[in-house]
Amino acid sequence: MTRYTIIVGLCLTLLGCGQRSDNSDKTNFVDTTSQTGDITTETKINLPDTSNQYIYDFMKVVIADQKLDLSYGLTIEPEQGCDLSQDDKNFLKTLLIEKSTPKKDTGDWRNMTITINQLPKCLTKADIDEMLSQKDKLSNFTWDNSRLGFSISNDKNWYCFSRPLFSKDRQKVVMMIRNLCPGLCGKGWTVVFTKQNNKWTSQTGGQWIH
Repeated sequence: MTRYTIIVGLCLTLLGCGQRSDNSDKTNFVDTTSQTGDITTETKINLPDTSNQYIYDFMKVVIADQKLDLSYGLTIEPEQGCDLSQDDKNFLKTLLIEKSTPKKDTGDWRNMTITINQLPKCLTKADIDEMLSQKDKLSNFTWDNSRLGFSISNDKNWYCFSRPLFSKDRQKVVMMIRNLCPGLCGKGWTVVFTKQNNKWTSQTGGQWIH
């Protein structure tokens, strides 16, 4: 009887240990998942937002090219359009490349076309479609001034920017810049940037002054 009792006791002990081991594993598994989830969440929070980094990289070009004053303030909410005269869909069409037969030069000044401060027709239909798609995707975009460096406390002079709209090949950009002050005071303009030989150049049009 003593030997039988010992054997039964050992069996029960082994079964009991196995059961506790299973429970312990399950508990650790749950805790590990929870910790992993917390770590993942924390990692996402701490990661810098690089989703629109190309916009902020390009804004360095804009600030330098347009000689913008970093001591000015900034309106965080972007302008809704890149031109004041009409909505982007119609405005961008005015920049559509036209296929036309050049007129023969007859030496008659009446056949000459003189354009003043006119933006270049440099976009394809694919470019325009891409730009409008970008605008739609960036509908909730707001400026992060920590990545631009303006004096956000300046309420005497400040800038408003539209979202830069990039062509399909990222070689052309259209945007509007407004330089404002309290009351009916300020000016604005639309700019077309073109990249050639890895260098950006700009052309301004649609200027207005209060």
